[in-house]
Amino acid sequence: MRVKKVFNNNVVLGVDEQGAETVLMGRGLGFQVKPGDCVDADRIERHFVPQAMPAERLAALAAEIPLHEIEVMEEVVAAARARLGGTISEHVLLPLADHVHLALARARAGAQIEYPLKWEIENLYPAEAATGRAALDIIERRLGVRMDEDEALPLALHFVNAQIGSGGIAATMQMTQWLRVALETIGEDFGVEIDRHSLAAARFVTHLRYLFLRARDGKQTPEAGDEIGEAVRLAKPLQYATAERLAHKMEEMFAWNVGREEILYLALHVSRLTARNDTAEDTHAGT
Repeated sequence: MRVKKVFNNNVVLGVDEQGAETVLMGRGLGFQVKPGDCVDADRIERHFVPQAMPAERLAALAAEIPLHEIEVMEEVVAAARARLGGTISEHVLLPLADHVHLALARARAGAQIEYPLKWEIENLYPAEAATGRAALDIIERRLGVRMDEDEALPLALHFVNAQIGSGGIAATMQMTQWLRVALETIGEDFGVEIDRHSLAAARFVTHLRYLFLRARDGKQTPEAGDEIGEAVRLAKPLQYATAERLAHKMEEMFAWNVGREEILYLALHVSRLTARNDTAEDTHAGT
């Protein structure tokens, strides 16, 4: 591994023999070195492989954040992984540290910022929102600064993004807006208030997260067969119609194609979400 660019004494951009770039961090790693030098492997403490942003931008980001803050964010990421599972990617560390670095400056200056999607984040991602609040406690304990409680919201979005790799916070916010629209649509069609904290809702939200990513990337679920789709459409016409409406809304919002197999699975989730309502209607019909 050789040095491609030095950002400061602690951050360099390295490149291997295949030309792959990696952001490298370590105390004194960039001290008195120049492009073309071999990287001192003994000084490397952390390395980051670029994903959602160019390597130079990622390295510049790392160079702007004090090492002790990054160390605190490592504790936050470890705590998030313990709470949410091992799917929390290491790639979240620097974007998370960048956000917290700016949020700390706002907190010290007594400034506040109002975040959109507050209701959606707290209701659609309750585990991630709780993890965001726990992160505020860690930051206060380690750095002595209590950030505004609403700062837990963007932290929650970072944790969502870290689990599903949606491509960045902007994409995660877009997905969150879609989840809200989907649940509102089901509530409107069946005249019910969807319990956002139910197991059926949690499963539906998880399905929609991955549907969002598949549709964005032009992928489809494996075919279940026309017979199954037709059977569901005939057995549950209202739920199937709502699923079609959800698919059309996604196509309108993002200009993405949603296939018949996706509509089938949406219909099954809608059926589970509205099962109580179905039972009530059946009981009423029999009286």
